Amino acid sequence: MNDAMMIKCEPIIEDVELFNTLVADGETQRRDELRMLCLYKLKVAEETVSLLEAQGIDMECLRKMRIEDVDELFDGKPLGAKILFREAFLEWRDEIGLPCKSIKSVSSRKRPSEPTDGAQPVPPKRQVASPHWNNCLPPQSVIMEKEPVTQCSKQNVSYQSFRWPMTPSTLKEILDCNSLGRSIMAMGCLGGLGKSLQYQLTAIIIDYHMEFETKITTPQLENYAYCIATLFPHENPLTYHIPRGPNRRNPGGSLYSRFINQKISKKALAIGNSVAAS
Repeated sequence: MNDAMMIKCEPIIEDVELFNTLVADGETQRRDELRMLCLYKLKVAEETVSLLEAQGIDMECLRKMRIEDVDELFDGKPLGAKILFREAFLEWRDEIGLPCKSIKSVSSRKRPSEPTDGAQPVPPKRQVASPHWNNCLPPQSVIMEKEPVTQCSKQNVSYQSFRWPMTPSTLKEILDCNSLGRSIMAMGCLGGLGKSLQYQLTAIIIDYHMEFETKITTPQLENYAYCIATLFPHENPLTYHIPRGPNRRNPGGSLYSRFINQKISKKALAIGNSVAAS
């Protein structure tokens, strides 16, 4: 004999009513938001607001509208209302950082230009995005290019000419001194640095340090990590310095590792030179 019990679940009326109320409240809020924008920001007529509502246009639609949509919206309507709405709408889209463009201009930018008179199609020029960051370098500096050797090139830079100890502004001055450093800063404007650029940045800082000191202390490592994180907000300080701990006898991170490797290399070079001289 089957003793299984069948349980029938039915929706609770109160929950359904609450859900419907929340949906209705959300729709009312969206309509109120649209009306506030149109009447007090765009300063368009009540008839224009009613026209938008009748077409089911809300704030999300306004953020995605194209010029062609404006033309279709006012098809057969008085031209004056269309002009007033269009100019206020375009100005608002510029203010919020979403410039309104036509569908034709977007589609033409996505495909190469058509060939004429049997000529080969001309591919569109590649645009490099400009980093939005204070004191950033021009976009072209993102791409490392060969530059003529100057007094401040990486090969002959004198770190003794910079202030000691390092500050974030000192680090910026050092990086501004050669093309590699400027490339690191330009990439830092766009986001986190890759492994290769992190390695190069660490090498520059340790070269600077060893111009002044033969040893490195925990406060100095912490200061270098602080300078990096201040100048490059996307970088994790722990990548460059990990403090000692119960299970860590020596500091970790790329700064200390680079310092040890650099010190070993200098000792090996000194031994090699002395052997060659004898």
